[in-house]
Amino acid sequence: MRLVQFRDPSAPETSRLGLVENEVVLDLSGCEPFPASVFDLYYNHGGDGAGLDRVVEAIDTAGARSYRLADLMCNDPYAGRPHLVPPVTAPPGHPHRLRVWLAGVTHADSARLRETEAKEATGGAVNVYDQKYRECAQGGIPELFAKTDPDALAGHRGKIARPDGTRRLVPETELVTVYGLDNRGRIERLGFTGGNDYTDNGIEAENPLNLPQAKNWHGGCASLGPALVTDSEFDDASVAVSCEILRDDRRIARKAGRTGQSHLNMPGRLFHLERSLFSRLPMAEKTLQLLYWGTPIVFSEADLPNGLQLDDTVRMSFGGIGDLQNTIGPFTRNRQLARLEASRR
Repeated sequence: MRLVQFRDPSAPETSRLGLVENEVVLDLSGCEPFPASVFDLYYNHGGDGAGLDRVVEAIDTAGARSYRLADLMCNDPYAGRPHLVPPVTAPPGHPHRLRVWLAGVTHADSARLRETEAKEATGGAVNVYDQKYRECAQGGIPELFAKTDPDALAGHRGKIARPDGTRRLVPETELVTVYGLDNRGRIERLGFTGGNDYTDNGIEAENPLNLPQAKNWHGGCASLGPALVTDSEFDDASVAVSCEILRDDRRIARKAGRTGQSHLNMPGRLFHLERSLFSRLPMAEKTLQLLYWGTPIVFSEADLPNGLQLDDTVRMSFGGIGDLQNTIGPFTRNRQLARLEASRR
């Protein structure tokens, strides 16, 4: 089962939930019990008891309004037409009911290239990435970190900000698992979607302790989409992914790879990440969790000199899920430091 969330400017709701059937999106939000989102369907309409699939199957969609998926995929979010938003969102006014965590150094190519770039940036014998990869492969602690602002998740065709002072912004193509807490207090995998964990690789390569700043900023620092494929219908063993970068409508870089359970470098595969995350940070009631798996695709300086620039387009594909596209936009500056700056004079 494939679910999408979208906005229709002609409807009063901030977002709507759709079921994809034969490339047509049926508007579930217009059908009783009128679910507004995946969160709403799961926690307020019985999904945490019966499961998402059964709850959706019980909805009578005979009179549902329909949209062409191709139209929702093509429409610009800023042009006032129906368009996709991230397939999983927090309820309005409660952004931290969606928790976003990510894994790193889970694929061999990623570990090798990050180690090489760190050595080049510092001129030293950095071995932290290679060490972490081997440690995790032997059942040790994986690299896990958070995107602290759920509102900074962009959907398909949404904008990603490029902060002032960025050294080298790069995309990271990742499979994402979505989790809920069922009505008996047990974590369950609800489904899978695609994600892009944008990273200032320049400052991370200079010093791995810069990781939190390399991963977090306002105005779009990651993306999610285009659809949520429920756990019952997605084969997560080996998933073909690709990423291409367009500048002035011309492809300047492209890479492909494979991710999925069989490509993770740790005993227990995905469960090793899940156990490491949830044993220390259990889910709260009425909260959804995203977990990005880490990327098999890394763009080195040679592949993408100086990283992503303003107006670049990043287009990713995820087998069984679909395409996810973003454009790099300017970072919105603010004057919040003005008082602190004045106090130094």
